[in-house]
Amino acid sequence: MKKRIVTTLLTGVLTLATLAGCGNEAANGTVSEEAGEKSSAIEEALAAGDDYDLEAAFAKETGVGEPIRIISTFEGTCQVQTQVAYLLGFYEQEGLVEGIDYEFVESGGETGAVLLSTDQADVAIGLISGMLQPLDNGLEARAISGLHTGCITIVTRQDSGINSTADLAGKTIGVTALSGSQHIAALRALSYEGLSADDVEFIVYDADSIQQALLNGAVDAIGLGDYKAAIMGRDEGTKIIFDTSTDERLKDENCCVLFASNASIERKPATLAKLVTAIQKASVWISNNPELSAQIQVAQGYTVGDVNVNTELLKTYQYPTSLTSLREAVYRNFDDAKEIGLLKEDTDKDALAESSYLFLPGVEDGLSITEIEAPKDPQQFLTAKEE
Repeated sequence: MKKRIVTTLLTGVLTLATLAGCGNEAANGTVSEEAGEKSSAIEEALAAGDDYDLEAAFAKETGVGEPIRIISTFEGTCQVQTQVAYLLGFYEQEGLVEGIDYEFVESGGETGAVLLSTDQADVAIGLISGMLQPLDNGLEARAISGLHTGCITIVTRQDSGINSTADLAGKTIGVTALSGSQHIAALRALSYEGLSADDVEFIVYDADSIQQALLNGAVDAIGLGDYKAAIMGRDEGTKIIFDTSTDERLKDENCCVLFASNASIERKPATLAKLVTAIQKASVWISNNPELSAQIQVAQGYTVGDVNVNTELLKTYQYPTSLTSLREAVYRNFDDAKEIGLLKEDTDKDALAESSYLFLPGVEDGLSITEIEAPKDPQQFLTAKEE
């Protein structure tokens, strides 16, 4: 069932309601101290500077208190790095033990922002664009690692007469949520052509019906994840008119990012640094082995459908492991969000951007290695896992 939305009301009311209990420390760029006069682990790590010893810090953290809770990442093409990092033993290689240092929690259908804000999880994967308004509304979390480029497309029918985002003026666009990643990607694409939300009509559909809405002519275009867009193009003959993985303005920008709650950063920064390092190494392996990575994903049931389509998508992604690229992506997203009116009027976008990411002590600004072997034999994961 669809809901028509007045697109000029982009104030993130639902996000405000969800995050009403969040404080403003993240927006002010502060990391609070633990009870009493004891400094948090992250404060001690930052104070150590070049003398910081990640191994020694991790030895103090491991097995102490609750594990870092990671929202389950075992579904979806674009979460390949965390899947491979876990499956092929990159976490273990960094000394991380499941159940002691980290554990996976199910989302239960909630967004990463909600689970982080309600202390049901410590780490989530999210597109920067989808976290803009939660961060603006006080979500106490920071991006700690960029994952890859790509992810979002705008799709239309072959016979629609729409050949570019400039042709969307006066048209209807289907999305699965306002202020979600698809919606914001579409707004950015429109803004690059001098258009705004006032020039189109956005209509919200659930994920199960949005593709049919396009096919039956209920809307002129839809925002869609790139895997579904590729399958839809193959099976239905639709065409992509905007793709964040190929658009010259966005093709080098991190889309998916690892976010951690401020509380977990304070509590176990060395454990998080180990997680990020493991994912960095897995990223290098994936970039050198996209076909094998795609085969593993399909065999293990992490993504459904066509191995060839999956492989081609993984090849289009860039896997930037540098912290510098993360910072650039955060700033770029907040710049665009302010320009198109997604942030509160009194928000200092630069201050908010600066407080929305963190370079964890002990994590390299991009690994210098270009070749890496997986700790476990990848071939063993090419057989479909038993139910």
